[in-house]
Amino acid sequence: MFEVDQPGPQAWKRQRQAATLAAGSTLAMTFMLPLELVEPAERPLRQTSERFAKAAGTPFRTFCAPQEMVTMSREAGFRKAEHVSAVDLTERYFAGRTDGLRPSSIEELLVATT
Repeated sequence: MFEVDQPGPQAWKRQRQAATLAAGSTLAMTFMLPLELVEPAERPLRQTSERFAKAAGTPFRTFCAPQEMVTMSREAGFRKAEHVSAVDLTERYFAGRTDGLRPSSIEELLVATT
């Protein structure tokens, strides 16, 4: 389904949708950071990804700072919202790796609970 509502009604609908979730429901989602918050070494990859997405007709449109995501989640009716950064993920799941594998700073994680 495609919606053509203006941003105001869309925000109201999102709040209503979150409010209808069962108590204790959890939403886990990734979000893309604004370019200036991406680690400098990863910015060229991000810029290339953006160019390819735009050329394919699916441009990236929304970039949010972590606090913006937490605030929007709370405004949408989530009782608790936590930003999980790439640094957090590295410390939790990639510590001690000898191959240098770690998550990218291009996308980060939000976990929100009703």
